[in-house]
Amino acid sequence: MDLLASHGTLLAFAALAVVLATGALWMQRIRRVAVPKRRAGFLSAFGFGALLGVAALASHPGWLGGAVALVAVVAGAVMPLLRLGSRQLAARPTVRVGEAMRAFVAVDDEGRAFDSVVLAGRPYLLKFFRGHW
Repeated sequence: MDLLASHGTLLAFAALAVVLATGALWMQRIRRVAVPKRRAGFLSAFGFGALLGVAALASHPGWLGGAVALVAVVAGAVMPLLRLGSRQLAARPTVRVGEAMRAFVAVDDEGRAFDSVVLAGRPYLLKFFRGHW
């Protein structure tokens, strides 16, 4: 095995290790519902792993190193690309405290339709949340 091929294979495994370690930390944060507001560190680590994979591919690592590098490139690029496509714009609230509520129909926790008309004339607290599963 020549030096260039073994170097590329080692680089490929290093790339995969970076991506897998970052992914494991990310999944741990998700399970604890503790995803950071600023994700630059995670995104940079995923991107770094992907770039290491590209560098490994460029050094002609052989079939094993090439396969490992390709997995690192794809897995490392997925998160930053998904983040770029999921930017959420902060919208101004369209309803203020004390304003009349707009009519809506939703499903309650037992699967029955719930109409906002039943809340008319009474004070209430309406809580919206985003679940995780």
